[in-house]
Amino acid sequence: MNEIDVLHDAFGPDEAPSAAAQDRARAALLDRISGPAPVRRRPRWALRITAAVVSAAAATVGVVALENAGPVTLEGVDRPIVAALPFAQPASAAQVLENAAWTASRRPWVTPRPEQFAYVETIATQNVRSVLDASPNGPLVDGKTEVVRKEVWNRVDGDVVANRTDGEKLTSITRSKEQFWFTVPYGDLAALTTPEKFQAWLDDPDKLVGIDVDGLLTREVLPPDVEAAIFRWLARQPGVTENPKAVNLDGRPAIALTWTVEGYLKKDLLFDPRTYALIGDRMVAVKDHVSRGDDGTRRIKAGDVFRLVVRNRSGIVDRPGDTPAN
Repeated sequence: MNEIDVLHDAFGPDEAPSAAAQDRARAALLDRISGPAPVRRRPRWALRITAAVVSAAAATVGVVALENAGPVTLEGVDRPIVAALPFAQPASAAQVLENAAWTASRRPWVTPRPEQFAYVETIATQNVRSVLDASPNGPLVDGKTEVVRKEVWNRVDGDVVANRTDGEKLTSITRSKEQFWFTVPYGDLAALTTPEKFQAWLDDPDKLVGIDVDGLLTREVLPPDVEAAIFRWLARQPGVTENPKAVNLDGRPAIALTWTVEGYLKKDLLFDPRTYALIGDRMVAVKDHVSRGDDGTRRIKAGDVFRLVVRNRSGIVDRPGDTPAN
């Protein structure tokens, strides 16, 4: 028996890398392809030992930091810097999204019961009522907007929805023959635990209802592994870029992940630049466009803002009116 056989018997083969590790490697490879920076080579044995030690320390320190992180709110609750992110200074959209997936996957989670409610609170800038009634889907009008706090409770089984605006009276409706709406079944969402499963769901022609990717991320309360899978799916899509100097609606710094739809609209997902938690979204026209529909002709100008929303709080609660403890 030679030395290699002895080492093999003593330590066994290397474990296969996890799915998360593969996604991080893919993100790094895509980044290197798009613009590789010069590197100083080190002996392979030294690189492997260093990576193993750093990964172990990251797993320990990162979890502690996230458990102590407060919620991102309009009132400016502070979050500590999260240690041991996959990319300390991400230089591409793929790296930003891998950081977001890493953060999402470590969020505490208990599978909800069918009778519980998914709660989402948003802070939205919208047109005042008179402008909104005249043009429900129009862009924000300078000088005629207001900031509105909206709370929505969707029962996990999809049969009850409740909402409240600016802390006023809560209204609730139950699905019936007279009151009916389509929802994405929770069981469908909970099964989307990999980028491949999410892509298959998007491509499924038999699903009863679909929703845009940004809508899923900002308006639904997703299990951590599902949210992480969608971020990793988005990292694989062509045309997704980053803007590290975006500014959120309340003036806090944010990183924007951007892509274009319909040729003239830019969608942004906004992330906290320290924790990489998702904190909002917006939609802006990037070029002039003429839209013709049943409600007449609408002329859209580059720079028109159609959506500007901060996702303030979210979680699973027992009944309408309840809010998450944190």
